[in-house]
Amino acid sequence: MRKQKNTVIIGAGPIGCYLGQLLQREGIRPLLIEEHKEIGKPVHCAGLVGKKVFEETKIPISQDCILNTINGAVIYIGKNKIPLRRKEVAYVIDRERFDKKLGENLDIMFDNRFLGLEKKDKSYLIETDKGCLEADIVVAAEGAKSTLRDFISPNHMEYLKGVQFRMQLRPRYSDMVEVYVKRPYFYWIIPESAEIIRVGVLSKNPYQDLLDFVKEINLKGKILEKFAGLVPLTHFNSLSKERLFLVGDSASQVKPLTYGGIYMGMRAAEILCECIMNERFNDYDSLWTKKFGKEIGIALKARNIFAKLADNDIEKIFNFIKKKTDIIEKMGDFENHTTLLWEFLKSPDISKDMLGIIFKIIKNSFDPIKIDVK
Repeated sequence: MRKQKNTVIIGAGPIGCYLGQLLQREGIRPLLIEEHKEIGKPVHCAGLVGKKVFEETKIPISQDCILNTINGAVIYIGKNKIPLRRKEVAYVIDRERFDKKLGENLDIMFDNRFLGLEKKDKSYLIETDKGCLEADIVVAAEGAKSTLRDFISPNHMEYLKGVQFRMQLRPRYSDMVEVYVKRPYFYWIIPESAEIIRVGVLSKNPYQDLLDFVKEINLKGKILEKFAGLVPLTHFNSLSKERLFLVGDSASQVKPLTYGGIYMGMRAAEILCECIMNERFNDYDSLWTKKFGKEIGIALKARNIFAKLADNDIEKIFNFIKKKTDIIEKMGDFENHTTLLWEFLKSPDISKDMLGIIFKIIKNSFDPIKIDVK
């Protein structure tokens, strides 16, 4: 009979709690360490998730945390805009309630900050600011600023800072997200309800950038709340070492183009749970790479290329996409962005200008991308 291993998860955010629920369902009752006094606070997320977060979950998630259903987006570049409609593509959620639901019936030590660990024979001594405990398996689900990451895969990490205002203001679109592309960043307006919007940005100087944006597009609503957070930009493939594991934002398991992390983090938690249950610890990295490595690699190149293209090339791409809204509305995937690239390339009416841009993209795709592979 297999001996149950003592498992500790550092961080009781949505991914740490989801992994905890998966393990608990399989008969392993993990202990979660959380530095805050309760789950879901402070909020660090825009609170917009694709419908697949609910459709593909292996643990039922109550839909009472859904505040609004999103049926598309309006994309702005300069004075141009593209409305894209797709029924029930995403949901606006109450992140605090979402996290708390995922954390129900788990063993969580609150108000305990992880400080470090050391190897002790075949187990680990974990130090927190409230004392020490021992574990056979340790999982970092701490978020972008992971302390445990340095024990597994030391990297020079780069981040974007995010700021979001929750404003009392009637949205222009009750069921569509507005996205303003202002290279190298983008701003968003999310309709939470008939009277409240969420407006935000990820950038190097987000608070001032967001204030300027709110003024620029003349948003006059009262600011009800302000949120802030970090998103990791550095992607790497070394996610485990001697029964130490990274998952979620700690592992940079976020979409490189829009920086959402819940969907990828949940799929990674499922992979990790399977590896822990089958004691195939060394398979976690390869299984994760097999599932999402190609998607992340192409998206990273696309991000790099987009930053290098001239403004007139961006305008040509925008005009081309504007003619292909039917493809986007039919084939677009909120979680897997690169599926559209291949659909565009198959278009029989692609122009010489677009072919020229594609050749630029091919050339730029050979430029090195900052990604650590160990």
